[in-house]
Amino acid sequence: MTIKRRLYTAFTLVLLITLFIIGIFFYATYNLNVIHELQNHRYEQIRRVEKIKELNRSFAWLVVDIIVDRKKEVIVNERKKSAKFLFKQLWEIKKSVLINTESPNEEKRLKTIFSYLALMQSSMEIELDNLIKIDAIESTLNSFNKNFKNLSSNSEVLIEEEITYLQNRLNLAEQEREDFIAKIKLELIILIFIAFSLSFIISTKLINHIKSSLSKMNEAILSLLHNNDKTIKVDMEKGTELSEITKNLNTYLQQKDDMISSREELLRNISHELKTPITKGKFLIEKIKSSQDNQTVKDINQVFYDIEELTNKLLEREKLNFATLNKTQFKITTLILEALSKLSIEDESIVNIDIKDDFELNADFYYMTLAIKNLIDNAIKYSDSYPIYIITENNRLLIKNNAKKLSKNLVYYIQPFTREPNQQTGHGLGLNIVMKILQLHSYTIDLKHKNNHNIFQIDFN
Repeated sequence: MTIKRRLYTAFTLVLLITLFIIGIFFYATYNLNVIHELQNHRYEQIRRVEKIKELNRSFAWLVVDIIVDRKKEVIVNERKKSAKFLFKQLWEIKKSVLINTESPNEEKRLKTIFSYLALMQSSMEIELDNLIKIDAIESTLNSFNKNFKNLSSNSEVLIEEEITYLQNRLNLAEQEREDFIAKIKLELIILIFIAFSLSFIISTKLINHIKSSLSKMNEAILSLLHNNDKTIKVDMEKGTELSEITKNLNTYLQQKDDMISSREELLRNISHELKTPITKGKFLIEKIKSSQDNQTVKDINQVFYDIEELTNKLLEREKLNFATLNKTQFKITTLILEALSKLSIEDESIVNIDIKDDFELNADFYYMTLAIKNLIDNAIKYSDSYPIYIITENNRLLIKNNAKKLSKNLVYYIQPFTREPNQQTGHGLGLNIVMKILQLHSYTIDLKHKNNHNIFQIDFN
């Protein structure tokens, strides 16, 4: 597993736990609000039942007052008005009390209470009123008062039961609230502990993994320095960042090794190639000392021209090892015409251009011009007859000349200082430079022989 993936996994786990903690917080807040609302509901219900209790007692006292002052009409009427007002309050409370019941038993109990209170109202408004009107005897009034008190007592007993029931429910809700808060606190502590523990374990394992991998790489690099190895030999888990770094370092080391080998080979070949024109130049200089020969002077000039050409090609080849491409958009026709202008061809009839597809390129104009110039130059130099042909079609460039099939395949000729065994001219660097330029652009080149023509084909796809 890569370090990036390990970090993502750790982050995801911690994020999930954090989200879970946030979820628990909102869940706790919601439940506490529900419990708080339930508590408020029960407080209000207790308050309403307490009011019923108060009214129940008031009715009993009003009956006593009416019986005691039955001879005083004004006082009796006042007591009746008070009773009527209090009963009005009672029936206004009734609806809200019954709506807010929490169980069938509670509802049944409250309905019984209100039935007692309804009997008490009926007794006061009808029976007691009739007894006063007929001026009933003391014993009858006492009997009525006794019965009324029994109704009031029965009602109060049920009211006390209801208050006790509501208080117990209120206490239970308070206890549930305390238990719930304690449970949430414990869960949050456990989750936070798990989150920190998990983060610590994952970060520790990740750091140890990185330290172990870096230690392995350090040992491999030291071994590379001490043992003159050409690659870093280290066993890294595939697909990790450090394995990619190791792979890239080995690729770089291989390229450096190839470059050093190439330069060593180049120096050997340069030494060999320069010996011939230098030796020839010395011989001609000795010859010119004894006779003023114009042909000899021309030959000397040709020798030093060859040395200059070889030096230029070597410099171009060396520059390609460190080239940075400056890509621009241009047509293939523009490239061909620029390459032909660099050759200074006196007889234009030796080149036949057939543009079937004037496609666009995104490439380094300077280096691509050099590559095409070298291919055209080779086609002209080694053609048995003219014209040579330059053809563009389907994002490809074909350069062909009339010549015998080359004795070896393309891989041989793209190496530096390679040419046909019987070929005396040239230095064998042109195709090597072409290949390097095309590789920098990720283009491909192919060589075919067809109908007595050698055909170099560049594919720009």
